[in-house]
Amino acid sequence: MQITIGLSLRVLVNAEALNMAEAVGNYTRHRKAPVVVSTGTGYSVVYVPAVSGESIAHHYQLILAQIAKSRNLPVTSADLEGYFIKFADEKSIKTLYPELEELNNKLDGLNPDGLESAFLKASVVADVGGFLYLGEKSKIIKRTSAIRFSYMLPTLDAIEQGGVALIPQLHTRYAPPELMKDYQMPFYVESGSALYTLTAELIATDIAKQYYSKQIDNELSKQKIERVKAAIDALIALTDGLMLGAKRSRYNPLWKVKSAVVTLSRGPVEFVPSSGISRTYIAETYNRALQLTHIIEDEAVNIFVYNDENLEEPEIKNEHKRVTYEKAATHTEALAKARDKAVKILEALPK
Repeated sequence: MQITIGLSLRVLVNAEALNMAEAVGNYTRHRKAPVVVSTGTGYSVVYVPAVSGESIAHHYQLILAQIAKSRNLPVTSADLEGYFIKFADEKSIKTLYPELEELNNKLDGLNPDGLESAFLKASVVADVGGFLYLGEKSKIIKRTSAIRFSYMLPTLDAIEQGGVALIPQLHTRYAPPELMKDYQMPFYVESGSALYTLTAELIATDIAKQYYSKQIDNELSKQKIERVKAAIDALIALTDGLMLGAKRSRYNPLWKVKSAVVTLSRGPVEFVPSSGISRTYIAETYNRALQLTHIIEDEAVNIFVYNDENLEEPEIKNEHKRVTYEKAATHTEALAKARDKAVKILEALPK
């Protein structure tokens, strides 16, 4: 059985420089991405401001490292410093990970299951965020991330109604008159504003799970619930305060989450909410859950919704026991409700 927490939200962000892609001279560009929109008679491509999933994942892992340390869960010094090399090869292990000093002389002799176990016990971040170890003699250990993020992109309705802007802002570094020629320089930073959407997915049952060994590790098994709590709490913290992106010291954006859908699914397949790129995503998520649980009879989905923009909501069918629908006062409360239910389900599973 897979236990999955899914999140889709729509957030209004003004005057942001969260993800810059390049600098040309004194001009710093915002990351852009192509989006396909309907023209009524066909489709066209527009380029809009974007925040990459890689950028979002970096901040998520940094928050996760801080939470793990505060709860006495294993985390490396590199994780806490924001260097997510995550045991890439023997050189990085010897250089960046003093926590694995005892392992350095044993790397050649350990099997993949031994290395995987050592890496998981050293870092919750590597456990949740995945890693790829490329050792000598073609010894490769790959762990797919349990947390997944989309790009943060403007919604289709914002694009179609002109609710997306990207404009350079002029700044000047001040210097006294005697140094003005050399030090007082103008520079430009592209600033974006839009109603953005973001989708995330956390496979809770993949946390503390070993793929290269058939034997259950007692240490990892005992920490599983606490690791899952930390992973979900890091996602809550990330979205609660929009704790992501760059240039926050001078370009801290003005933002407000307008709506969110959080899903908790359990069964043989993953279920994630529909993307908030459409205004109908709340109703679509509920209707999809009904259809999926009708097809897969041992699948169940709990849906938690925050709606502060008067979006279409579904007609609830109370007779369907394996799909529930519950409203929340904030997007944070929606995630907290899913967290509490996920933990109860995990605690009830046979050890």
